[in-house]
Amino acid sequence: MSDVTVRPATAGDCNAIAAVVKESWLGANRDLLPDDTARAVGHCHRLAEVVTLNWRSIIVAEYGDEIVGTVGLNEQGHIWMLYVTPGHQGLGIGSRLYDAAIESLRKGGARKALLEVLAANENAVAFYRSRGWVPEGRRTEHIPGFRFTAVRMGLALA
Repeated sequence: MSDVTVRPATAGDCNAIAAVVKESWLGANRDLLPDDTARAVGHCHRLAEVVTLNWRSIIVAEYGDEIVGTVGLNEQGHIWMLYVTPGHQGLGIGSRLYDAAIESLRKGGARKALLEVLAANENAVAFYRSRGWVPEGRRTEHIPGFRFTAVRMGLALA
C-alpha cells in the first residue's frame, strides 16, 4: 500500500494510537472476550496509559491523515504491541510496521527480539511463525473477569 507512511510516533499521536490499540485489540480478541466486555475495555484503557508514557518507542502507520496501525518496542528487543485497525488489515500495513520494528531493533543492537501473543489468536501466532519466530513458553494472565494464555516467542536478530 504505497499511500501508507510508516514513521516514529510523536507526543501528539497518543490519542490516535490509543484508539488504534482499543479498536484493534477488541477486534482481534472479540471471540475470546467474556460477555462483560467492559472489563476488556478497561484493559484497553491501561494500554492507552502505557502508550502515553512510552510514545517515544512507538512507530505508527498513517493512511492519509489517519493513524491506522502501530508497533511498540523497547531497546531490549521486546515488541510489546503491534496493531492494525480491523478495516486496514490484510493490506500489508502490519508487515510494514513489523519490518520497521525489526530494522529499528537491529540498528539499536538487539541480538534477539521477544514478544507475547494470545495463544488463542491463531492469526497473530501464524503471522509471527511465518517470519521465523519460535515459541519459547507460555504463561497465564488474569485481567479482572478474563483469563488468557499468552505464548512467548523469540527471534534471533544477529
